[in-house]
Amino acid sequence: MARRKKPEGETPEQAKERYILESIANHATRSEKTSWNRMMDNMVSLIATIKPIEDKILRLQAKKIPIVDEIQHLRKKMVRECVHPYDHIIYTDDAVLCKFCGNRLKVINENGNGA
Repeated sequence: MARRKKPEGETPEQAKERYILESIANHATRSEKTSWNRMMDNMVSLIATIKPIEDKILRLQAKKIPIVDEIQHLRKKMVRECVHPYDHIIYTDDAVLCKFCGNRLKVINENGNGA
């Protein structure tokens, strides 16, 4: 197989390392290397194809971030001022829980006293 040109001023340790790397790289046959290089070229072209799509995704995410921040701010305000809507409360054996704000609520009995 092909040997690499010896670099100028190569030390014996560098020569030994180059020899080991060459022996590993030359283990594959020429047709295996050609096939692998074709696959590498294909992968590079696929990566080039996906790059514009990734750029679009990044632009869309940049537009999304301020909206998500606004949603989080509004949700925090809603949690502080929660009115415990009927469809967000759960009755359990020992308490009533609001799924929206996470508060544990007192159950008021018919006399108007807390249970």
